[in-house]
Amino acid sequence: MRYQPVISAAFVIALCLGFVPMQRGIAQDMRQYSPEERFALAAKNSVFVEGLGNGGLYSFNYDRRIAPTWNVRIGFSNYRVDANLADVLSGSASAVIVPLVGSYLYNFPDSPSYLEVGAGISSAFLSVSASTVAPTATTAYVPIPTVVAMYRLMPTEGGFSLRAGVTPLFLPGLFLPWLGVSLGWTFGGF
Repeated sequence: MRYQPVISAAFVIALCLGFVPMQRGIAQDMRQYSPEERFALAAKNSVFVEGLGNGGLYSFNYDRRIAPTWNVRIGFSNYRVDANLADVLSGSASAVIVPLVGSYLYNFPDSPSYLEVGAGISSAFLSVSASTVAPTATTAYVPIPTVVAMYRLMPTEGGFSLRAGVTPLFLPGLFLPWLGVSLGWTFGGF
């Protein structure tokens, strides 16, 4: 289980690369179209793996452009730690983090580059259990406000995408300056 995040990331990327149709017919000069026409022709979906970022240490994400300058994203990450102390005390802790972020995209003229600025909530679902004389368990939900300010490379016709920037988290009683880098694939479709 130690390599589960790496294996899961490789599986998601392989799945996306194998089943996502490439839209090469749109690679023509998009400047001849109005912003609304460019948006209608553009690849609007992205899947990516993010290191650090809004999901903690890693997350798998789906991103959807809902307007020429707006997008929403949902992600998922899962963590688990087991401990055993001299067969007297054993326990485990797990966390599932689901980032939900809305962003404004500023497109640099005649470029696949964007400035992404947004905000959202990373929902943390926590569970802790301990086993001593009397087993105990507890669960909690912690909403973590977050913001993003990132450079984004997202080709209009689809293909490899990259994001990098700051993704600070506002933990209860603590501001955590945080960075994020993501690699993924942009594609058309629905």
